[in-house]
Amino acid sequence: MFILVFAVWIIFNGRITVETTVIGIILSGLLVLFACRILSYPIKKEILLLKILPRLIGYFFYLFGQLIIANLTVIRFTLSPKKKVKSVIVTFETDISSPFFLTLLANSITLTPGTLTVSMDKGVFKVHCLDESFDVGIEASGFVKRIEKMQSIAGGL
Repeated sequence: MFILVFAVWIIFNGRITVETTVIGIILSGLLVLFACRILSYPIKKEILLLKILPRLIGYFFYLFGQLIIANLTVIRFTLSPKKKVKSVIVTFETDISSPFFLTLLANSITLTPGTLTVSMDKGVFKVHCLDESFDVGIEASGFVKRIEKMQSIAGGL
């Protein structure tokens, strides 16, 4: 929350100087302190978010790379006249228990071309794949491994 408040401060000021930076840090800190004390905002979630922030940024770069690869695969698949569509629904289970990380995984799968999360219930996913070849290794994908690692760092975020 501190970073968000500070970013809004900088955006509203329109320039970055030593004075605006120092005043922004002080005011942002006071606002976060106010939110923690008066509004009972849990600072533990802030600390957990800061712990996983580097991995979360890395995850989004990985997701972007997978989006490019999946787009090229779907383009090649759809432009090939000899390939026949054999869609399949794959069911897999994961150890992820946090609703935040389960939603992140479901949205990542759906965002990737050629796959669609059909249902998600307590770590059990049903995913529609455009072709049988798309389901290979879906449960052991980089998405699942990276999210499980973030969950182990964050605990119960």
